[in-house]
Amino acid sequence: MTRRWFKGLSSAGPRPIVIRLAAAFDMERLAGYFGTLSERARHNRFMGPVNDLTMIADNCLKPGCGDDRFVLFAELRKHGRSRIVGEACYAFDRDSGCGEFAISVADDCRRQGLGSALLWALQFRAVSLGYFRLFGEALKTNEEMAGFARKAGFECTRALDWRAVRFDKNLAE
Repeated sequence: MTRRWFKGLSSAGPRPIVIRLAAAFDMERLAGYFGTLSERARHNRFMGPVNDLTMIADNCLKPGCGDDRFVLFAELRKHGRSRIVGEACYAFDRDSGCGEFAISVADDCRRQGLGSALLWALQFRAVSLGYFRLFGEALKTNEEMAGFARKAGFECTRALDWRAVRFDKNLAE
């Protein structure tokens, strides 16, 4: 079942963009989407160079994790076809009581509110599952993500990885 959280708009008029929960059968499409990201965007998303996008997509969609792990897709639907134009991954760590997220938006769809919509949908789902603490990390050189996180109400803190900055948010506030 497709759960629609967002139907996007652009300055050119309505855009058929839907955010939905991904499933295990979406693994090849997710790997393909990761491959469409520019080298810089892929480097920023995975905090370094990556080779095996299929393995990464499989790990994101790992079965058997229940609600502790999920992926949301933003799909552009046009002429009966759909293309993934954004994704947000979430994994809850029961030991820390905190969920980690990662997010990306296709290069040609940035700066249109899609990242904010994906993050809102991810936060909504996390809260509905009873998870109220959220964090993400980005390379210190990824100023675009740092600005996005601050604008979304995250507090910037020091990460364990010296190359990164951490973003924390309490969703119960």
